[in-house]
Amino acid sequence: MRGLLRFARGLGLDEATVREIYEAVGREAAEAGASDDDRMAEVRKRMLAAAR
Repeated sequence: MRGLLRFARGLGLDEATVREIYEAVGREAAEAGASDDDRMAEVRKRMLAAAR
């Protein structure tokens, strides 16, 4: 999570937004059986989209 927060700060996102994205992706990944790598890639993708 620390790495994601550093990435988020670079994008101008706050911790609450990151946690919201992280939890949403976590729920979806658990349902889909996605790997940790896929989950983290999706979190980063959504963070980039939120920063626009």
